[in-house]
Amino acid sequence: MTWPVSPIQAHLCQAESTCGRPSRFRARLEAADGRQPVRKSAEACGGHLGDMVQALTMWARGHHLTEGQLTVLVIDPPFSGPCLLAPADPGGPEMAGFAFSTIRLTE
Repeated sequence: MTWPVSPIQAHLCQAESTCGRPSRFRARLEAADGRQPVRKSAEACGGHLGDMVQALTMWARGHHLTEGQLTVLVIDPPFSGPCLLAPADPGGPEMAGFAFSTIRLTE
């Protein structure tokens, strides 16, 4: 997997450019670099979940981000109806999801 991922069609696996499967997981990295907040996110199918998490944590280490966390959410495709919403990237749409894991960033 290469990082950062290229912009591709929304709600498809971003961990592998040839995958094309619907994303079922979203990882949100929230940290600080000493000057300002740093936020990154990516979506992946179940087969590439580990690759996505590893790529985001390696990216954070490469940028010396040690104060923060990576939250992994199980997501459904967008739908209308009542649900709890997890905030997405600033300016982006909100997405229904269940946070099932939070990984603290360390050195």
